Amino acid sequence: MNLEFIELDLDWPFELSLFDLKNYILSKLFEYGEPLRWAITSVTNHPEKNIQIISVEVVLIINQDKGRGINPELN
Repeated sequence: MNLEFIELDLDWPFELSLFDLKNYILSKLFEYGEPLRWAITSVTNHPEKNIQIISVEVVLIINQDKGRGINPELN
């Protein structure tokens, strides 16, 4: 197993409630690996696109057996 640090920008559609935000973020993070720690570092409003952009910093646990991760050379 390895740890990997990444920064992501995620779309937060206006129709997604604040109460659903944590599960939404976690579902996106699990696409890259298992989140160990994560934090929202900024939120940018884009009313013309009807979304907000959430910047997230994440430390992921990467399981080498499954070959998951951002950089395949690290697996």
